[in-house]
Amino acid sequence: MTMATTMRGERNRLLETRWYYIVLVTAAIAVSYFDRQTISVAIAAIQHVIPISEQQFSYLQTAFLLAYAVMYVAGGRLLDRIGTRRGFLLIMLWWSLACALHGFARNFTWLLGMRFLLGMGEGGAFPAATRVVAEWMPREQRSTAMGLINAGTAFGSVLAPPLIGALILNTGWRSVFFVAGAIGMAWTLWWTLSYRNNPATLTMSTQDARLLAEKLSLREIVGVRSVQVLVFAKFMSDSAWFFLLFWLPKYLYDARGFDIKHVSYYAWIPYAASGVGSFLGGYFSAQLLR
Repeated sequence: MTMATTMRGERNRLLETRWYYIVLVTAAIAVSYFDRQTISVAIAAIQHVIPISEQQFSYLQTAFLLAYAVMYVAGGRLLDRIGTRRGFLLIMLWWSLACALHGFARNFTWLLGMRFLLGMGEGGAFPAATRVVAEWMPREQRSTAMGLINAGTAFGSVLAPPLIGALILNTGWRSVFFVAGAIGMAWTLWWTLSYRNNPATLTMSTQDARLLAEKLSLREIVGVRSVQVLVFAKFMSDSAWFFLLFWLPKYLYDARGFDIKHVSYYAWIPYAASGVGSFLGGYFSAQLLR
């Protein structure tokens, strides 16, 4: 009876730890989407100080996405080599600093460079999040966990328009980037104090998959049929998602005549819907797998 109670208590503690780490990672993903929204929501205020044409605005987003795409691959390799705890810490420190440095911009070139650096940091976020899920969650719960983490993208995007709008109206656009960077730094402290790598809880199949991935070259990984299917799906979904993410606020400013206050009122709505879809998609995937 005592042994059974002890075992039950250990299982409950393990369950709580697993989901605590998922919440921790969800918060990081929310911060990342808040950070990448900063310039889109603040662009109207920035243009009063730094002239930015439509073409130049597109270059800012392209710089972010180029670095982001490269670091999806490179960030995953980095995490495989130095581990989840150190890797995620380094990634968050990098992108938080890059975000804060936007606030010192005096010209378009500075903003372009900082957007590139921000993309480099944020490109490693989802590989790191996926590693946390693989290390801690049993297979039948992973899609639910990833659904919750994906909902974090919407949470950050929902918060961005009203909070950024309030900061601009009260303290100016530069403070947006300083506050966003500070939030990221606070998360790194939370992560450092809370997260521990836990390879002992990995399933044998996950350990085998990690060992195999470390031996395979990038060309061999890309040659795997399931990888190609997932890359294609990601290409089709993200092209639409990032277009909405980066251009919706500017469309509301330029085409619909919204001011900062009205963008903060309405720009969050599509992202709220995506959050519901992200969580439900993960939950129903888990149900189908069962």
